[in-house]
Amino acid sequence: MASTHVQKKCELWIVNHWLPEKYGCAFSEEKVKMQGRGNFAFDAVSENKVIIGNVSTASAYTHRGSVASGKKSKLRADCLMLALVSAKTKLMLLTEPDMAEFALKEQKKGRLPLDVQVIHIELPQELKTQLSKAREIASKEVRGRA
Repeated sequence: MASTHVQKKCELWIVNHWLPEKYGCAFSEEKVKMQGRGNFAFDAVSENKVIIGNVSTASAYTHRGSVASGKKSKLRADCLMLALVSAKTKLMLLTEPDMAEFALKEQKKGRLPLDVQVIHIELPQELKTQLSKAREIASKEVRGRA
């Protein structure tokens, strides 16, 4: 089974470096109480709980260029969780431009919550390269030629 170590490394860079630089406060992964009942573990919660976000390193397309419907469904589910939490600022943080483009189109069509800010984050080159290699390994594994 493919390792998700690189994806986690990218997520941690966003949570520990990009977000604090942008918003001027610390962030961490944390379970937050949802409207009504239940909790959800968000990838990025500001220390004052005013900003809450989820991170995705997924591409909107597979290695062969097909629609990555599972990844798109996960994006929708993450946005739904953001819609159900009380926070001043809700962020969907995406590392892949094609997924950011997809999310913005879905939002424009009314299929994603309007109060969730979709943000494309440019990873440092070293992380981009590692992510690309990890994605290639996972793709080969799925195609049966690992």
